[in-house]
Amino acid sequence: MLDKKSFLVLALLIMLLGIGFAFTSNASEKESLSLSTKSLSFYEDWKVPTSLYGEPLHVAKAKFVTGVYEGRPVIALRLMMSAGWHSYWYFPGAAGIAPRFEWGSSPYIPAGEPLFLPPKRFNEPGGPTYGYDGETVIFIPFTFNDTFENGGKTAFPLSLKLTLGLCKDICIPASFKFSERITLKDIRKSPAQIWLNKALSALPQPANDKLFVKEVSFSGNSLQVAIAGENLTKPDVFIAGRDGDFFDVPEIISTSPKLWIFKVSAVPADGNFSERVLEFVVEDISGAVFQTYQVQSKKPVNE
Repeated sequence: MLDKKSFLVLALLIMLLGIGFAFTSNASEKESLSLSTKSLSFYEDWKVPTSLYGEPLHVAKAKFVTGVYEGRPVIALRLMMSAGWHSYWYFPGAAGIAPRFEWGSSPYIPAGEPLFLPPKRFNEPGGPTYGYDGETVIFIPFTFNDTFENGGKTAFPLSLKLTLGLCKDICIPASFKFSERITLKDIRKSPAQIWLNKALSALPQPANDKLFVKEVSFSGNSLQVAIAGENLTKPDVFIAGRDGDFFDVPEIISTSPKLWIFKVSAVPADGNFSERVLEFVVEDISGAVFQTYQVQSKKPVNE
């Protein structure tokens, strides 16, 4: 039978062994998680942008991801911004800096038009602007021309400079530079394809019977926009035009399950929106759609 002193020594030894085991187990778990993360190149290779003066801006980071979209190779530029910072849509609105893409010369690759996720609306002193905070992705489909050797092991260069505005209290022009050598095998077997598929699913789809722009007219200094569809809940509309066009926050005029009508105060850069083709992104709970529409002149919108 143990005396009091021996019992205390034994209890202390057991406690120390328990702590050591718990620490070792916890450390092993953390190491395992770390290894599983680092084993995928998808989670590495983030770039920090630089200012016009070449200084690093530690308020955002981006990475260059490749994969397949609708049978075509695609580049995804994944952008993450610090809290309070945002970037801009291809039509930035009343102010802001639209993204600009400068490709290095390549005899193999013609890049397609960039594809953007539905934007958010930011209230700025000069009027609403459109863009993204937190995280967003810009997609760029591309193809190979006939001079490219269509072999899975043939490496080809991809060089891109992305310039955009990063804004908080002020807007700072910032640039990311990417330079990669990639094979078709890298694209077809991309470790990021699962993530890429999910990200691509958030792109605006072509307008359809469930959600579409029914009519657009311009009178005085405002556009009247009719959004039609099925079981409309809370649609919102974003309009893209020419440089210098101004579109204010849409004002709801009337609502029904199949038709919402908005009035949008607007100032055209060239003096008139009539007969102009504008681009629309319409969002509702069911998702987002993209559509172009030729503006009609002074025509009331009726259901």
